[in-house]
Amino acid sequence: MRAVVVREFGPSGHRIEDLPDPEPAAGEVVIAVEAAGLNFPDLLVVEGRYQVLPALPFVPGKELAGRIVAIGAGAGGLAVGQRVMATVESGAFAGRVAVPAGQCVPVPAGIAADEAAALGLACLTAYFALIDRAGFAPGDRVLVTGATGAVGTAAVHLVRALGGRAFAGIGSPAKRDAATALGAEAVIDFSGPDARNAVRDQVRAAAGPEGVDIVLDMVGGAAFDAALRCLGWRGRLIVVGFASGTIPSVAANYLLVRQIGVLGMQLRDFRIRQPDRYRAAQEEILALRTSGRVPAPPIERFALDDFENAFACIRERRAIGKLVLVPGP
Repeated sequence: MRAVVVREFGPSGHRIEDLPDPEPAAGEVVIAVEAAGLNFPDLLVVEGRYQVLPALPFVPGKELAGRIVAIGAGAGGLAVGQRVMATVESGAFAGRVAVPAGQCVPVPAGIAADEAAALGLACLTAYFALIDRAGFAPGDRVLVTGATGAVGTAAVHLVRALGGRAFAGIGSPAKRDAATALGAEAVIDFSGPDARNAVRDQVRAAAGPEGVDIVLDMVGGAAFDAALRCLGWRGRLIVVGFASGTIPSVAANYLLVRQIGVLGMQLRDFRIRQPDRYRAAQEEILALRTSGRVPAPPIERFALDDFENAFACIRERRAIGKLVLVPGP
């Protein structure tokens, strides 16, 4: 099989190689990968900048969809030929991958493999950030920074599907049309010269003088500082990532005065610590999609051999929606 292989960390330590097809160990299945989702953490892993790094050499990639082609001993409840999706620590950017059976979720009829891959990590991150960390309730006003990225898009869609009011934050005027297409109540531009005040004024004009109840921040840096000022009394800001490359600091006195909570969100912990809850969340996301309450995410597809260009889209913050690698023709 062909796979992306990382032999050293850094921007140029990876390439396409031919590897033997994997065999399933006890409790595992082998999936022929039809689509693999590409995420910002994949770039950090490949460059050696993520908080959890596999041993070298390794195949990167944390989510996939495809068909089961082999089943190991004790991997009950699944069948050869069955369409499934899965999230893994690494290994998805390949023609085939061995996955613990318990990490596989059946893909409903009507959802193509590339869409299934796009409904995995980004949607799960948005889901747990909203439901478990922010304590979202219908009617909550939610500001999403980096709204045109994969997690941001998923967050806006989920907020609307679950009865909240979504406000889409963008870092460039060029992304306004893409953000508007998500169906958010308003688009908030973070790109001006006085973002701290300008963003607060935009949010208050759109959401009301109290601001928003929840911020989901994918960006960090100056966007974090501006978004924090948009929270109302007892608001919650969920730290999802640092796409800007700058990790912000918090003035604790501001949290005290406004009774604001700043909470972290790390999806990997839910998969390891609460696997049943993790699986149930994925099934709920698929149900929201099949019912039409969540629209199909915008998807840009790349051949596996073109993975460098896909990485560049994420590195340069040009990605709109979800990027998907397609190993086959």
